[in-house]
Amino acid sequence: MKSRLASLLGSTILLALLLADASTSSAQAGPKICVNQYATASVIEDILNGLKDGLKKEGVPIDGMVIQNPEGDAATQQTLAQGFVSDNCDVIVAIATPGAQVFRKLTSTIPVVFVGSSTPIEAGLVKSFEEPGTNFTGIADPAPVEADIDAMTKVLPHMKNVGLIYKAGDPAGDFLAKRAIAHLEKRGLTPVIASIANAGEATQAAQSLMGKVEAVELPGDSTTMSGIAGILKVTNDSKIPVFGCLSEAVSQGALLSGSYSYVEVGELAARTVKRILDGENPAKIPVVVPNAHGFEVNLTQAKKLGIEIPEEVMSRATRTY
Repeated sequence: MKSRLASLLGSTILLALLLADASTSSAQAGPKICVNQYATASVIEDILNGLKDGLKKEGVPIDGMVIQNPEGDAATQQTLAQGFVSDNCDVIVAIATPGAQVFRKLTSTIPVVFVGSSTPIEAGLVKSFEEPGTNFTGIADPAPVEADIDAMTKVLPHMKNVGLIYKAGDPAGDFLAKRAIAHLEKRGLTPVIASIANAGEATQAAQSLMGKVEAVELPGDSTTMSGIAGILKVTNDSKIPVFGCLSEAVSQGALLSGSYSYVEVGELAARTVKRILDGENPAKIPVVVPNAHGFEVNLTQAKKLGIEIPEEVMSRATRTY
């Protein structure tokens, strides 16, 4: 009898402990934050690291965070997005303009925080930076293409033709390329365009420019960023300097680019996510544009190419390689 009683008592205690543990786990479970990583790139890794650290600083548990990476493939991304909507995510974080656009027709109720979209108005994500007016808001990073080109003219004062590689049909790619073309022409330079449809075409696009240009400008859309390695292999073999495309390019061998801190961009996104989780309406949360941090300069690449970076450019360098 005592043995059966002890056994029953032990089972009761065990059940109570399991229920308490389940209750604790439930209490500790964080909101379901669903992240469309969009593609693999060091800039995106910085964003993710900043997002996670920022959420922790804001006191938001991240154990409920789901991160998926379609590697820029449209069909995979569509399936991913439909899954996020069906799973009733509390907040969707969408990296890059195409990574956010996929949700436009899928949900008008789940808040979407875009991160790293340079053209959220042109892409139809928001109505204005001040008052988005939709279920979208986030962090915009319009690439400083004019600053890139101005620095380029100081580094290569005698150049005449500049190659442009960007994804045609991408709101960010088209918008940034249009700005780059206008500013090149304003500076008396001739743009030579080599647009791409996907990252796999980047190498061929670069090859088509060799012998025609003295430099290559990458305005900075996410698809082109994913193809940077192939572009740089071609330009390095021909000793043609590459400008633009932010940290992603300069860290791998581009010569110079205006830059943001993408860890900071991720942290800013975390603050926006926290505001939404606290009950604020994304339609009323202004889009944030971080402060640019100057230029990143690859001095190792400059030495290989026999190029001297002028002091007026180096004085604004925030990171060198």
